Amino acid sequence: MKWLKEPLVLFILLGAALTLVYSVASGAFAADESKTVSMDASEIELLAANWERQWQRPPTEAELRGLVDARVREEVLYRAAQSMGLDRNDVVVRRRMVQKMELLSQDLATITDPPEADLRAFFEENREDYRVPPRVSFRHVYFNLDSRGMAAESDALAALEELRASDPDEADVSRLGDRFMLAYEYTLRTPIELQQAFGSRFAEAVSELEPGWHGPVPSGYGLHLVEITDRVESNLPEFEQVRERVLVDYERVRRDRANVLLLEGLSANYSIEIDEAAIQARSLEAITGQGG
Repeated sequence: MKWLKEPLVLFILLGAALTLVYSVASGAFAADESKTVSMDASEIELLAANWERQWQRPPTEAELRGLVDARVREEVLYRAAQSMGLDRNDVVVRRRMVQKMELLSQDLATITDPPEADLRAFFEENREDYRVPPRVSFRHVYFNLDSRGMAAESDALAALEELRASDPDEADVSRLGDRFMLAYEYTLRTPIELQQAFGSRFAEAVSELEPGWHGPVPSGYGLHLVEITDRVESNLPEFEQVRERVLVDYERVRRDRANVLLLEGLSANYSIEIDEAAIQARSLEAITGQGG
């Protein structure tokens, strides 16, 4: 698909990044074997700048020396741990390094803004994802099954006749039913919002009702008489209305694609061997265990 084709610059950057990762990694590890820990002017300036951003003032000489001492301590302990192999077979370290590689590729993938034409093409290919759900406004009268028992439905039907025969105000409506723990009136709610508040049966029923009084409609609370006061049908928005959402989704796809490209590029440097027999044997053991 067109929107999955990354700009040429992305491939160039990813390739350069892989080269950089290998060269920097090999150089860094070689440097770590030395017995020199150097804090040059650029690194000291970085420590001071980070302090100033956090505290909104430059560090004093004592504070800056404390930062430098802490950085030297960190480097010495890091090199010692590395020389002892403490970073090997450590799940936390492995996951953190994997995460940093993925973040590197994602940063490269989103280093340039996508062309407007690509965003529009992405929107057209995924337009249904941006469909605005239907919404309904209503008020209701509640009938408590616990307190009314078998009479709840007949009471609701009698009240429905009265409501349809007149045009009651809010006070008249509230006196016909029981106290309800939530609101009596709702404005432009989606089916999902109705389901969260009243349950799926109520949401499905109310979503199909035309303007006017209807019922009784069951919910997880009891029975309801429902008056539909407004309805907005589902619709597909124009690109300009949802551009920010499209951009977020497009960037997410670009980041995911960048991770795939990174893994493919790195995997090409390895011979990957997987013991399929062990997988099959372990899977069979799980099936046999469940069957037993």
